[in-house]
Amino acid sequence: MSQTEQSIANDRFRSVLGSYPTGVAVVTGLDQQGEAIGMVVGTFTSVSMNPPLVAFLPMKTSRTFQNLREASDKFSINILAADQEGICRTLASPGERKFDAVDWHLSPAGNPIINGVVAWIDCEYANVLEGGDHFIVLGSVKDMGLERDTTPLLFFQRGYGSFSTGPMVLASERETLQCARLAEVARNEIESLANELQMECSLVAPVGNDAVYVAVANHNPENDNPSHLGVRVPLTPPLGTLFIGHENALSEDEWIARLGNKASPDTVAKARSKLSSVQARGWSASLLGNLSADQLEQAVTMYSNPQRTPEQERHFLSSVSTMFDLHEPDELDINEKHDMLHLSVPVRKPNGEVALALRLSEFPSQLSGEIVHSYLQKLQKTAVTIEHLIAAQPEQSVH
Repeated sequence: MSQTEQSIANDRFRSVLGSYPTGVAVVTGLDQQGEAIGMVVGTFTSVSMNPPLVAFLPMKTSRTFQNLREASDKFSINILAADQEGICRTLASPGERKFDAVDWHLSPAGNPIINGVVAWIDCEYANVLEGGDHFIVLGSVKDMGLERDTTPLLFFQRGYGSFSTGPMVLASERETLQCARLAEVARNEIESLANELQMECSLVAPVGNDAVYVAVANHNPENDNPSHLGVRVPLTPPLGTLFIGHENALSEDEWIARLGNKASPDTVAKARSKLSSVQARGWSASLLGNLSADQLEQAVTMYSNPQRTPEQERHFLSSVSTMFDLHEPDELDINEKHDMLHLSVPVRKPNGEVALALRLSEFPSQLSGEIVHSYLQKLQKTAVTIEHLIAAQPEQSVH
């Protein structure tokens, strides 16, 4: 081995090569007992059209590949869809009989095909070569088919995601624009409240899996941060509680699922408890804690970048996780001092759906609980006024 090769550390190798996105596939077959088995790979690739060859690269230490190879001379490639991250994580986890939790059917060659994949490819082993600590498995294609016209699951910088075409992005932009038009009827109300309190008053709307600032009025004389207008924040516990569980919104289970499969039972229980508390009292609050406003601002700005990487998104979620216990405190004691980050109340459409959240931020430090509650009352009164303005709009501009 050359000196150059020895100098490439494992972490550096993973970091650099992880900047190249790959598709996610599952290599499947039947073991010697006829049970479905499979392994998740990010190394599947096409090799040749004449003859038709594909390849994947399992680790030499993979017991699943050893079982696949010993049991049969054939296998199938399953190309996972963008909405099958859960299946991917299930099959990538340790344990036996993982296919018991996955719906599948047999391919023409008798290999397991996971229901809902983008495509499948039946193969026979053409060759198995050694490549460092991996095998290079060449598969001779015998049959193939498209199962579903949808985007594939991608792996990039240790995170999963999907490919978004221009029209998909534009659809999200259209939804954001519709919410902004709805918020425009409340422009005078949020300007008036922001001016009265010398703070920032904003309207936040749920758009897909994010909450987006669609109207902002900032009258804090000490504010030197850029406007939050257009900033996106993920609807991930403990964030976005006012939008969860309503019509046309994320369900509680979908919201909890965004914690990921590594979330501890304690974290899940805390998230459900916070959501229940907000739904019961009808308002949302967050304390600032030890994370400075500038640090949080940088993290939010990073998340709002449409070209953000999974690593940047993890940085944002890590910042939020450090504040988990500061979101939705049980009580705001009127006799104590509080450093507030946000205070929000729902704004509903005539049908009861939560269309917007009316939010106060840029608070003075060390506010008494009594003053915070007076701000909450002003916020709730303004929300009622905005609801009346929305109800007075023509029906097509409300929906």
